[in-house]
Amino acid sequence: MKKICRFIKTLPLWLVAFLIGISFAVPANADIFYFSWEYNSVYNEKVALELELKSLKKQFKNERLSLESKIRELEDNIERLNNEIELLKKGREEDSKIFQKRIAELRKVRDILKKKGSDREKKLIEENKRIQRECQKSIDELRKNYEQEQESSIDQLAKLKEDCNKRIEDLNTRISNLNDELSNIKKLSQAQKQELERMKSQADELEKQLASEIEKGDIRLKRTHEKIIINLDDRICFDSGRAILKNDVLAALEKIAGILSKYPENNIIVEGHTDNVPISTRQYRDNWQLSTARSLAVLRYLLKNSNLSPER
Repeated sequence: MKKICRFIKTLPLWLVAFLIGISFAVPANADIFYFSWEYNSVYNEKVALELELKSLKKQFKNERLSLESKIRELEDNIERLNNEIELLKKGREEDSKIFQKRIAELRKVRDILKKKGSDREKKLIEENKRIQRECQKSIDELRKNYEQEQESSIDQLAKLKEDCNKRIEDLNTRISNLNDELSNIKKLSQAQKQELERMKSQADELEKQLASEIEKGDIRLKRTHEKIIINLDDRICFDSGRAILKNDVLAALEKIAGILSKYPENNIIVEGHTDNVPISTRQYRDNWQLSTARSLAVLRYLLKNSNLSPER
């Protein structure tokens, strides 16, 4: 109606005479309805969401395969490290045997030197001890390094698995939300389609019943996504400055009342308009009061139809 008022304001004053609009709409608590092009837009959005869902599933599959590949790679690394540790243990055992053999030889030499009471014996004993300490220290360092590397690999693998599971959970949640959204869009689209078909049927009947008046230019019919607006030309409704219905408009109003009575679920709004000629009489203080009186005149005439409820 604001758009109609702005439109009327843009017209030249000599063209603006009087407009009275009658519109009926769906109940105030009804959902929002769309035209077919809006439904197509929602349907296209649904298709886009389905494509996005398909892309997400493909991305999830690729990421899962990539993560599984990394997990296998880490498990292979752990197995390799375990094998290296085993090889080091075997090497340490072989070295230990060599060292033991060397120690036995040194002990023999020590015994020989000890018998001779030579200072060389003490040096060999100290050298033997030093070699043993160095070998044990190297073995301990290697064991410690490999144990740390193994623990680090296990921690990295656990963290990677945790991140993978979290990512999978997030993707599943997003997919579930997209499925719910698609389901809601389908339900809304179906309800809108039914309502649009119902409004189209009403508008088609109005156009059929009022075809002669529309052809003459006495009545103009306009559709919106939630309303059907009937505009009655001022020249067939009232004389200037008066609020008494002219006989020319009564037949059209009777047709309109009959059609409106067939749709009890719709609300009816009656709006009156005046021309641009200021008025100030004993009966009407200003144009607003005249507009109200004209609306009431149309309303009372419509309510002569007993099938129309005043509550509407």
